[in-house]
Amino acid sequence: MLGVVGFFIYAKENARLFDSVNPRYAQQLLEIEMFTFCSLDIVDEKAAKATEMFLGQLYNDQKWRSFGFITNTGVRMILVLDATSAASLKDQEIRLIFKRFHGHYCNTISNPFYEIGTPMQSKWFDEGIRDLYSISE
Repeated sequence: MLGVVGFFIYAKENARLFDSVNPRYAQQLLEIEMFTFCSLDIVDEKAAKATEMFLGQLYNDQKWRSFGFITNTGVRMILVLDATSAASLKDQEIRLIFKRFHGHYCNTISNPFYEIGTPMQSKWFDEGIRDLYSISE
């Protein structure tokens, strides 16, 4: 069990493009968003010296751990995991989740009707994220 709490995508200017919280954690949405914003600050620090798109672990506390990914265009992706289950995860498993997450993102922005930089509203993207939640359980 991976314990995926949520997926978040932010534009280069920190505008939120997409957010999804696992329904099991919906009652803690505000706390998760605050945790994500703390993680977003660390993305900026790590991105300056990053040699690859996967940034690794960004931030952790007693409840959650966050991991980051930055695209070539500066779009930031944050994955939040439950801290109790994330402790047993290997780096390769987290990279695999990001690979799938990034694949869904690329397919969504490839839609000719999507305007780059606007919030993502795609039924297909939402279904892909739900699949990632089900894989993690």
